[in-house]
Amino acid sequence: MKTKIIALLILFSFCAIAQEHSRGDRNIHPGDLSLHEVIFRISSNFEKLEREYLTKLSYRDYIRAKSLLMESYDLLNSIPTEENEEYIDNKPISSEDFIGLLQSIQNESFAEDKLGVVSIASKYHYFLVDQVLRIIDEFSFSSNKIEIIKLVYPNVIDKENSHKLISAFTFSSDKDKVREIIKSFPGN
Repeated sequence: MKTKIIALLILFSFCAIAQEHSRGDRNIHPGDLSLHEVIFRISSNFEKLEREYLTKLSYRDYIRAKSLLMESYDLLNSIPTEENEEYIDNKPISSEDFIGLLQSIQNESFAEDKLGVVSIASKYHYFLVDQVLRIIDEFSFSSNKIEIIKLVYPNVIDKENSHKLISAFTFSSDKDKVREIIKSFPGN
């Protein structure tokens, strides 16, 4: 059964790659992309694979496929990058990718799984405060919302708008926790 799932994932990957190549805008040659760009594109393809294909599997197959996908993300994260190379791309996640991220979050039934989706995305994308606010709106409990801020805040570009994150909470204890997260970063 595991081989069937792997074969299915590979088939879906090839389908996705074929669709991308059929557009004609993918003329990638060795050396055209930096290591960070390759990692980013693989991550984006994984997100698309999860969003568009994994959700169509039966629950049992979905759980197994998602486990393989999470392992693939972990392997992707373990790729060593050159320590001398400093990669700074302070552009927020694109609108298309952000909509896809929100869809992936909404496709999950449990808060823990939703947090997993955000955790993966936060490793590869930068965010605006307004985008973070839209993400936390997908969660019911303030503890989960605070966890989202912990995950995403290091990659928030417009930290000058951090006051909006504090205002998103009702209880002063929650606001204090968000303030502590914000204060833990240099310049705040």
